[in-house]
Amino acid sequence: MKLLVVLTQYKRSHLENQLKQIDNQTIKPDYVVVFQNENHIDISHLKSTYNFIHIKSDYNTKYFGRFAACFTFPVDICMVFDDDIIPGTNCIQNYVEQCVNLNAIIGGNGRIGYNNQHKLRRPRDVGKRQDATLVDFVGHLWCFKKEWLHYMFGIEPFTYDTGEDMHFCYSAKLLGNVNSFVGKQLQQCDECDITNNSLASDNVASHKTTTNDFRKSVEDHFLRKYDLKLITHN
Repeated sequence: MKLLVVLTQYKRSHLENQLKQIDNQTIKPDYVVVFQNENHIDISHLKSTYNFIHIKSDYNTKYFGRFAACFTFPVDICMVFDDDIIPGTNCIQNYVEQCVNLNAIIGGNGRIGYNNQHKLRRPRDVGKRQDATLVDFVGHLWCFKKEWLHYMFGIEPFTYDTGEDMHFCYSAKLLGNVNSFVGKQLQQCDECDITNNSLASDNVASHKTTTNDFRKSVEDHFLRKYDLKLITHN
């Protein structure tokens, strides 16, 4: 089984810490890609220390470009990381095993749909979690079978400006009956973010630049046009 890891580079400066942790993983990915949008930070000096493929776009591909970059790699499993998380040293192995065993998209955090009428619990975003938990969509980190990318791009996005987390999970659910789970994390080394979300509150954080109403419109679109069914239990 071959594995691709995609790290995201935009305006934040955490990339070297992420690369260090990827180097220290209990299992090593076959390919590490740094997908960079625009020209805000020079990362060329990191190439001499870390082994990664640098895919750079002068045009800002927003949140979807990093997923599209996965298509051409000869792998079975892909892991896409946000730029504000630092994984524990067993994160990759932990999330890949859950992806395979549950046959599902495994995420670093998870959400119940905006329109979900069932009183379901939202799993904690950080720290230890004793079990994988079924949710409507996941974010922060996505671990998935590469073949599921065809579902993501099989439905035209409502917008490219937000909601890639919902778009991926909802498309996979509609077209492939693929569920989404927040990953189990039994100890710190299993975690997708050992900083406990401390890097996610700066001025470029998406929750500060995009309104909830705009994000909710992505889900509304799936409910209206595709009759999406949200989960009823977790």
